[in-house]
Amino acid sequence: MSTHPNSNAYTEVIGDLRQKLNACVLPITSGQRDHLLEQLGSDLLSITELTHQIMRVPVAALHICRQAGEAARKRDVDVLTLEQACSLLGTQRLNTLLRELPVVEHDQLPLPYRQLLSISEHAVGQAQGLFANRIARLWQEMSLASLLFLSPLWALTYLKPHLFEQWDQLNRGALPEGVTRTQIAATTTAGFQLVQLVAQDWWLPPWILQGYRSLNDHRRTMVKALHVARDSAHPQEQQARLDADRELYRWLTQPANGVLISSGLALGAHSNWYTSHTLRWQQLAALYLNCEVPEAQRLSHKNAVDNARLQYQQDTADLRLPAATLPWTEQPAAIEQLSATLPLQGSAPRQPAPSRAQPAHWRSLCLQLSATPSPFTQLGDVIGCAQQALQDGLGAEHSWIALVHAASGQLVVRSSAGLPPEFFAPGSRVGPGKESTWLRWLNSAPCHSISASHLQFNQLPAALQRHPYTEAFHLAPVTHNQQLLALIFVSGEQGNPLSEQRQQALVKTAQCLHKALVEFKRRA
Repeated sequence: MSTHPNSNAYTEVIGDLRQKLNACVLPITSGQRDHLLEQLGSDLLSITELTHQIMRVPVAALHICRQAGEAARKRDVDVLTLEQACSLLGTQRLNTLLRELPVVEHDQLPLPYRQLLSISEHAVGQAQGLFANRIARLWQEMSLASLLFLSPLWALTYLKPHLFEQWDQLNRGALPEGVTRTQIAATTTAGFQLVQLVAQDWWLPPWILQGYRSLNDHRRTMVKALHVARDSAHPQEQQARLDADRELYRWLTQPANGVLISSGLALGAHSNWYTSHTLRWQQLAALYLNCEVPEAQRLSHKNAVDNARLQYQQDTADLRLPAATLPWTEQPAAIEQLSATLPLQGSAPRQPAPSRAQPAHWRSLCLQLSATPSPFTQLGDVIGCAQQALQDGLGAEHSWIALVHAASGQLVVRSSAGLPPEFFAPGSRVGPGKESTWLRWLNSAPCHSISASHLQFNQLPAALQRHPYTEAFHLAPVTHNQQLLALIFVSGEQGNPLSEQRQQALVKTAQCLHKALVEFKRRA
């Protein structure tokens, strides 16, 4: 993940970083600790159910495995599953370990660090979707190894968040000034060696070490496998090459390669679904699974969607989930599929998309809003992009966006479209933007569908009750740390409410606006 080479002193740098990473004790949030302690104290929970809860807190799983690894090293045995790690420690030591972990509140954790944890969770989702049925009896091993494969980099990113950002920019084509690709490759190689050493020090599961040996010590074998996988148009020739090279065939069929492939897919999808890097991992997955590449791509897309539904919470809205950037076709009917890629619970019935909506254009605008670092230099540009997403992308006839004015505490319209100048022109006040009954109701859902007969209509601010388009409209709040940042208004067409798909797309637009506002404020 590192990007900048430091002369020729790789050995010294690796040795210094190795000591720092070994000494690093990653924190968890107070909510995570309290939840796990509560689960641990429950007499009704089996060890399998307990480990399932721990897997949802990756840092806790890492610390438990590191502690269990110290005991396993003395016996010269490996820790293969989380159940095994918990059994080695026992309930009392688990309780003490969790209580002694440092606690840092969620909003104090570096965003790059949280993003990398999210990538590791995505890797588990890819492993489960691609390989669980194939190696069902080894699923516990696969699950733990996939979650912890990048764990040495968690510590590196927590200590040096800028390294993740530099890596992210490199993957998006931004080469640092004065640095060549040869230097980048050399530093990356040194980084893989560092990670392997730390994984050995932590006595992580052997499948993780096998994956790093493939990247470091057996690169020629891995490159041969990638060359065979690339010739996906000729499956018979692929099989003939594997049959002729039994060493390559044995390497390819190792279960540990599922961990490597899943992590490679998760890292690639974080940057872009259709780069050569991501395609290589999809081709290797297809070769491993003995299926066609389009099928491996379909599965990896589906796995990303399923993982996004599990990961998405209010406090993860600022993370980049690959499912949100899945590519769509130019046809307007593609907007029907938006609900399948949005990280929202439940599914909506399919309905025809209005012809005026432009999903490809909407997606490109949402990608601009979600970009890190922010491409916008002025707040008006952020709001203008979101307004265009509503108007041109979703095809909203009437819409406006209001921001909370810090001095007055009022929601003030910053941009509107499709409305007469006497209604909600920029500068108009909508209502209170601070603590109030209606705001508590507003924050209770990501999208509210309102009509004049709605039970909450009389509780809306007077300005909204006088709105000329009260037959059917929708309000989508944009909140951060439980504080309202902005409010989006969209009216239905011809007095009808938006379809379920377009309501979910409206929520997605609000989430992208949230990311843009937070990133813009952070950079300002």
